[in-house]
Amino acid sequence: MQFKLTAVFFAALAAVAIAAPSPQQGTNCKSIFFPDNCGNHGQVKCDGAGSIVVCCDRCF
Repeated sequence: MQFKLTAVFFAALAAVAIAAPSPQQGTNCKSIFFPDNCGNHGQVKCDGAGSIVVCCDRCF
């Protein structure tokens, strides 16, 4: 019984985590790939990981 309750709890938690939208980075955002940078598009870097950078007009 304890296993079923734990499984249901984690399944519900996973469903909520997947359904939650990602937070908005800023206004008019787009993904830029290395070696390009945000300055070439007249924007600022709001977020990034690895070779992908999120460039926006304004960051929140």
